Amino acid sequence: MTPATTPPAPGSMTVPFLFGWEVVLVGLVLLVVVAVAFLAFGALRAGRDDRTEWQAWLDARSSPRPDPATDGHDRVAPRG
Repeated sequence: MTPATTPPAPGSMTVPFLFGWEVVLVGLVLLVVVAVAFLAFGALRAGRDDRTEWQAWLDARSSPRPDPATDGHDRVAPRG
């Protein structure tokens, strides 16, 4: 005959605290590792050749444009 088990006290947990959450925790850790690896790879790749193209684009974008109201010598252009 098996010994009689005593019922747990009212309000006590009958299953472990993290029961079933191990899978979720492992998935989140894997997701964070993949995200960090993706960002690190992207930062290393962008730091090489793309910088000169980016700098050239910025230089071309910030070039001074002539004011259409002047003739290039800071004089008012004649209207006519």
